[in-house]
Amino acid sequence: MAEFKLKVPDMSCEHCEKRIREAVSNAGGRVKSLDLKSKEVVVDIEAEADKLLSIIDEAGYDAGLI
Repeated sequence: MAEFKLKVPDMSCEHCEKRIREAVSNAGGRVKSLDLKSKEVVVDIEAEADKLLSIIDEAGYDAGLI
């Protein structure tokens, strides 16, 4: 698995956290850490970076690699 660190600027609440965790899990990955205050997420997933960004986008959030 590859590890990616993302910045998700529009992530602001527990609902956002749940949607992101579910989207990553449904794609076969896992969220290693998620910090609402810094708006950063660390993900382990067997996918390319562009695919992970697409997964987060489909969940309704813009994200960028850090």
